Amino acid sequence: MARDAERVPQELNPGLWMVPYADLMSNLMILFLALFVTSYARHGAAADKALSQVQAEMARPSDAAAAAKRLTESKLAVELEKAMAGLTLDEMGVRVTRRYIHLTLPAPVLFAEGSDRLSAEGLRALTPLAKLLSGVPNPVLVSGHTDPLPIVGGRHKTNWELSAARAFAVIEFFRAQGLQAGRFRARGYGEFHPAADNATAQGRARNRRIELSLVRDGSS
Repeated sequence: MARDAERVPQELNPGLWMVPYADLMSNLMILFLALFVTSYARHGAAADKALSQVQAEMARPSDAAAAAKRLTESKLAVELEKAMAGLTLDEMGVRVTRRYIHLTLPAPVLFAEGSDRLSAEGLRALTPLAKLLSGVPNPVLVSGHTDPLPIVGGRHKTNWELSAARAFAVIEFFRAQGLQAGRFRARGYGEFHPAADNATAQGRARNRRIELSLVRDGSS
């Protein structure tokens, strides 16, 4: 009898209860995440994309911390789309991928032709974005794009210079709003990454844009 009593502590691992508990917490977090995104499904394409991301997450193991981060990111994508819809901007879009939340802004809204100085309308468009970005710690890539038409006059000699200067101007605005400058990276692509055909005026207008890419899960 004494030998049996001495053997119990060796045969039972008192930490085993944490395994089903951790699984339960992870499953609950994923469930809440799915319910949240489903409730926002009526708000547009960004929410639909976020929902598909959640469904993919539910098909593979995920811990509670990762699920909570995806909840925040999904909510941000929805709020970005709502903020831009309120400004009624043409050629604007929110797109969610595995690594990024992309937001495209038409450059004419932010800058006058050939200028890297934010316009009054541009300030109005970026102000709600600064508030939303302040609620998450993720790094942000700011990319400037132009059409291939040559620059006539002004202080920038090439579209490459202009696109980079515009990206820096957007970052400087966010820094002035209190966001940490170290979160941002500026990229100037000039006319070399078109989103549409430059043979038409409509295509060139789409190519004159600023893209904000929120890096998901701290990936670079």
